[in-house]
Amino acid sequence: MLGFVFQKIKSKKWMILCLLLGNLLMVSIASAVPMYSQASLQRALTRNLGDYLTETGQHPGTIIASAELKSDVVDKQVAAHEKFMQAKAILDRTLQELNVPAELYFTHYNKTAVKAVPDVVIDGGKDTITFTLNAYSGVEDHIKIINGRMFSTEIDGSVIEVIVNQRTFVDRQMFLNQEFELPNRKDENGNLYRLRVVGTFENSTQQDPYWITSPNLDNDACVMDAAIFEKLYTNPQKLSGGYSLKWNAVLDYTAFEGNQVEDYLQTIKAAQKQMEALGVKTTFNFQSTMEQFVPEQQKLNATILVLLAPIFVLLAVFIFMVSKQMLEMEENEIAVYKSRGAGKGQILSIYLLQSLCIAAVSLVGGVALGMLMCQLLGASNSFLELVHRTALPVKLVPMVWLIAACASFFSVCTMVLPVFRYAKVNIVDHKRSKNRVNKRPWWQAFYLDIVLLAVAAYGMYQYNGQQDYLSQRVLNGESMDPLLYLCSSLFMIGCALVVLRILPLLVKIIFQIGKRWWSPALYTSFLRIIRTRSNQGFLMVLLVLTVSMGIFNAHTARTINANAEDKIRYVAGADLVVQEVWERSDNQLTETADGTASTNQTDSKPTYSEPNFEKYLAMDGVKSATKVLYNDRINVTLKQGTLNKVTLMGIHTKEFGQTAWFKESLLPYHYHEYLNALSTNPNAVLVSSNFREIYGYEVGDVLQYADNDYGTVRGVIYAFVEYWPSYAPVTYAKGEDGTYQETENFLIVANLAQLQSSWGVTPYQVWIDAEGSTQFLYDYAQENEIKYQLFRDASAELLDKKNDPVFQGTNGILTIGFISILLLCSIGFLIYWILSIRSRTLQFGIFRAMGMSMREIFTMLVNEQFFITGISIGAGILVGILNSQFFVKLIQIAYSSADQVIPIEIITDSGDYVRLFAVIGFAILLCMVVLGVLISRIKITQALKLGED
Repeated sequence: MLGFVFQKIKSKKWMILCLLLGNLLMVSIASAVPMYSQASLQRALTRNLGDYLTETGQHPGTIIASAELKSDVVDKQVAAHEKFMQAKAILDRTLQELNVPAELYFTHYNKTAVKAVPDVVIDGGKDTITFTLNAYSGVEDHIKIINGRMFSTEIDGSVIEVIVNQRTFVDRQMFLNQEFELPNRKDENGNLYRLRVVGTFENSTQQDPYWITSPNLDNDACVMDAAIFEKLYTNPQKLSGGYSLKWNAVLDYTAFEGNQVEDYLQTIKAAQKQMEALGVKTTFNFQSTMEQFVPEQQKLNATILVLLAPIFVLLAVFIFMVSKQMLEMEENEIAVYKSRGAGKGQILSIYLLQSLCIAAVSLVGGVALGMLMCQLLGASNSFLELVHRTALPVKLVPMVWLIAACASFFSVCTMVLPVFRYAKVNIVDHKRSKNRVNKRPWWQAFYLDIVLLAVAAYGMYQYNGQQDYLSQRVLNGESMDPLLYLCSSLFMIGCALVVLRILPLLVKIIFQIGKRWWSPALYTSFLRIIRTRSNQGFLMVLLVLTVSMGIFNAHTARTINANAEDKIRYVAGADLVVQEVWERSDNQLTETADGTASTNQTDSKPTYSEPNFEKYLAMDGVKSATKVLYNDRINVTLKQGTLNKVTLMGIHTKEFGQTAWFKESLLPYHYHEYLNALSTNPNAVLVSSNFREIYGYEVGDVLQYADNDYGTVRGVIYAFVEYWPSYAPVTYAKGEDGTYQETENFLIVANLAQLQSSWGVTPYQVWIDAEGSTQFLYDYAQENEIKYQLFRDASAELLDKKNDPVFQGTNGILTIGFISILLLCSIGFLIYWILSIRSRTLQFGIFRAMGMSMREIFTMLVNEQFFITGISIGAGILVGILNSQFFVKLIQIAYSSADQVIPIEIITDSGDYVRLFAVIGFAILLCMVVLGVLISRIKITQALKLGED
């Protein structure tokens, strides 16, 4: 049977190649998804962990487990020591389960308040010094001896050698080989232990992850050998007093696998729970980054599902239709097999074996092609737009082969499905079917098109009626109803079938209207369209789906990219938003550990020295700049009580209107009109709409708002705004129960001059509208060593968003999906017309013999092209536009509404249509050239001889 199948494949090689291409695309796209997901998430995770290192200065792979033994009771000390050993075993097991290479793994012992008596007291020195004893395993590889030498790992009699940092050495006026006696700590011979300072040290490199905190910052601290410390203080048989210990592990953060983040989190949370029960505290530096990473991972997977659904549906339609076309060509052969005794199972076996051969080749070739597609996904910048980026770290993980195998199995089922109908047709049934005219397709009899549209309408109704509920599900990491993912696909297929149902009626009406006046060529072409409507379905469905999907993909990509850009610019407020560290005139400025400024509160109103604002206006590259007082600690006096944490923005209306970025469609009037209203009265304020909706305020009402440091200001409400530059009406925060809670935010916009007359000059932000690149401010800050408390660059955030895995994947899938579908459509176009022309070779020969010119032949074909191809493309455009209006907003749910500050808006661009129809037009033109060459090669004598045969 295998030889028979190979012979069969050889005889239908062109149709088999078409099937093979469809299968290759299905397997490649299916396998590219897990490859891209894993590779892009891997790159994003590594980048995020690297950002953690840059922002905090701490190694992101650091794990710290710390414990403290406090009790002086021996039994309790022994019990605590046993718990520590259990915790150590849990930590070791956790490191094994994480399966990430450890760059470092060491123990840090610490004992504070150790009193020691120096053998020599220098003038001004103390008779007793309180030391902190430290011991680190492997410390010799991570320090540099400045003076003296390294400590010994053995106790010399009763002398323990230690080293100290330079700060302790100088502050305590020490000298090398100085000794300190430890009261109440005796050796086996009854002699008191003595500490001997044999050297000073510093950390070997500033970026060494071994040192969680720099040893140079320690005061009154010395370092001794870890084994000696264990002998003196941690021996369970000779425990005396308390001590602290830390187990420190530093993992290679670049080895974390992006697709295993949830497993990592599950592992460390289980370890934390177990170790907390033993009294051991744990810190995993990478935990917060991974917890923030999980929603992005879920968002990527949800988005891919949304976008891939229509592509796979169309691929399945193509494979099914090509298989059905092949079976129609082989219907006579199948009928002969049946008449010669072949059973239904044997016929099914032949086509199943044929499908398995195609699927096997597609599985291997499809995975290889998927790797290439994965790189294209990472290089996508927008729909049908590729840019150069660093190649993704693609890996052939087992999941890739599993999904590719599932796609192959699905394609086999699709290819074999139409065989069931033809496998039961014998020679008599076959001859009868040939004599039937205008058979009604089964899908029309069962109104499949209406059913599909009804299901799509139901899904759209579900979406529109449950937007908040569905958004909450996505925020909480839950899956959405799969029906919502398929709605757009079902809508397109349903519309394509409706067009297929209506077209014959439309052609009949046109034919009847001009029946008396049609030329022979047009008359013949109309009859051909009417009588062969079942054969046209293959091409028309592909054309409608291709064009509509192209428009849908273009609108989706444009909407996603434009709305993401709008959101970033809206939240930032301007191209650049900066705030320098202001100095208090009473010199009460302090600096926190993270470098930001803070102040010591006094009873008087704080006053500040204002930095030079004019320098920003003088910079090359600044189009305009304005001062914006931003204060989110405002209290508002209400009838019902006090509303806290209200945001206040103090602005200069003219400069703000010239500088801030704002989308005009967000407010019922242009926001400049609101600024004009604000400028008419120094006491005028604009407030957020929730003041009216929740607390019942109206225009003209007086609002009292205050800052605890500066006092109360009265404002008159001139207008309500639902949106304003940088203002988020609501924010979402994850609660302790794991669900996201919505929080209302309140806004007051006031005149900066009025605020400064009441409060004085207070720290404000500088908003800048840049003429082009924002690099000028980076250069200026570096050259002048300016320290910013706030620095926000919208262009840099846009660049980060372009490199986001979700956006790269979205644009890539939309682009590759459209190209794949266009390729399939071109093949389907050629299949239909080549088979149509070949089947009509005799007819064309007869027409030519009867005197019909080649021009009239072409007229006949052009007319058919118009009513089949032209109407299909026109219908595809309409379906694509409707599909976009109905279903593009579904992407908002997949992207999660937690960070969608402003409403999503469906964006269209004429350039997208130009590129889209240029590609489609080129494909159809190429197909028409092929058909023209094919028709021109038809010879009348051969056609007539074919009729005689």
